[in-house]
Amino acid sequence: MNRQQQLDVFLKNAHVLAMARLREQPERRSEVSGLLARWRVLQGCTRADPYRNEWEALLLGDIPSLERAVCADTDHAAALRNVSPMSVLITQKERAELLRQARLLA
Repeated sequence: MNRQQQLDVFLKNAHVLAMARLREQPERRSEVSGLLARWRVLQGCTRADPYRNEWEALLLGDIPSLERAVCADTDHAAALRNVSPMSVLITQKERAELLRQARLLA
């Protein structure tokens, strides 16, 4: 497994964990939206804007629809995960463990 494949596995697993957390604590959706808004202010217009727009729309919808969109095994879901604000829902320790697991698959 090459480095990009490891990253893809990591991102998918991180989003599965983040979505579980969001189902348990739906009020944390505001943290995700807040990070997305901060990125827009700090970074201005970028090539990622269409995906960020999609993230904004997904965050306004229901959690099952959000989960289907970002945890799917599609190229589009992978692209969404690459510009995802969901990182605020997992800890640094969880992130490190997910990276370690992805590297072990190599």
